Amino acid sequence: MKPNADRFLNTDVVIIGGGPAGLATAIALTDLDINSIVIESSHYLDPRLGEHLTPVGVGILKQLGIWDSQFLEKHRLCYGVRSAWGETQVTYSDYLFHPDGTGVNLSRPTFDRNLATLADGKGVRLLLSSQLKQAQQEQNGWILSLDTPKGLQEVRARVVVDASGRKALFARSQGRTSVYCDRLVGIAAFLEPLAENHDQEETLLLESGEFGWWYFARLQDNRGVFLHITDADQLESRKDAPLQTWSKRLKSTNFFSELAGYYHPVEKVLVRSARSHCLDQATGHHWLAVGDAAMSFDPLSSMGITKALKAGIFSSQVILRVLNGETTVLKDYEAEIQQQFNEYLQIRTQYYQIEQRWPSSLFWQRRH
Repeated sequence: MKPNADRFLNTDVVIIGGGPAGLATAIALTDLDINSIVIESSHYLDPRLGEHLTPVGVGILKQLGIWDSQFLEKHRLCYGVRSAWGETQVTYSDYLFHPDGTGVNLSRPTFDRNLATLADGKGVRLLLSSQLKQAQQEQNGWILSLDTPKGLQEVRARVVVDASGRKALFARSQGRTSVYCDRLVGIAAFLEPLAENHDQEETLLLESGEFGWWYFARLQDNRGVFLHITDADQLESRKDAPLQTWSKRLKSTNFFSELAGYYHPVEKVLVRSARSHCLDQATGHHWLAVGDAAMSFDPLSSMGITKALKAGIFSSQVILRVLNGETTVLKDYEAEIQQQFNEYLQIRTQYYQIEQRWPSSLFWQRRH
């Protein structure tokens, strides 16, 4: 089936993926008077993981112009991190002395819709519930065939941005592969509180355990996000293994088991990849990968969304130079990605080596 003539779209940049990285790229491009179209496979209704923004991320939201009273009504301020890591006692890291003064726990996918609304208001065209079917290279760009709710549509663009997350859909279609550094998965439960107003500190909580570690964040609607990070091969193959693993290991924690007592029992969990990876090559002919498509970090870093937003803003400058004929800038971008990922790996190793309480645990042996 061929697309109708009125289904051909032309733009400077087409962005595959309407998450934080893709939308930040589109928003930043509008400030450079560069047109873009965002291709998003969902309609921003399904649950998404990744809640916490450090004060650095808050600063980026202010830069993008999204931090206002309406935004704060939907998301919850967070004032620091409590952690039981390397010892049984809890230590506290306060955000008070950071220039932006606070972090924030985002309600997803509401946050993604906030960014999409901002992008739409700046003139970015969003094609929701749409998927890339085929990409054809031209001398000065690409023709993309899309499956949309209105049928087949083709987009001609000078630059393609792969912001499709860990799947890196466009990059993989161009023969690129990911170099993985671990086997991490996250098992998450969104629990409703037993009481509407129970006394809790407005902080994140981290706690390490024999088979991995735990993370807690409180959302604006008072739900609690309980995330267990472990290795995929340390789960049983049964269909209910993630739920059973989450429940069983919760009981062995010092602080999370008590915290969970303020919430209704878990009924279902979400399982998502949390592996660290970097593309073997994050650029090509008039295209580049941004955010988790280029490289993804361990959730321990609390830098996933912040990294995505920063990558979107940074990549807009790279794209501007590509559109101006400076294609060699992609080599510099490639080197920057590799340098950032190598620095991240060093910091990750240092942080995991703090925890030495389970020397016989396979999870910790792999990280030591």
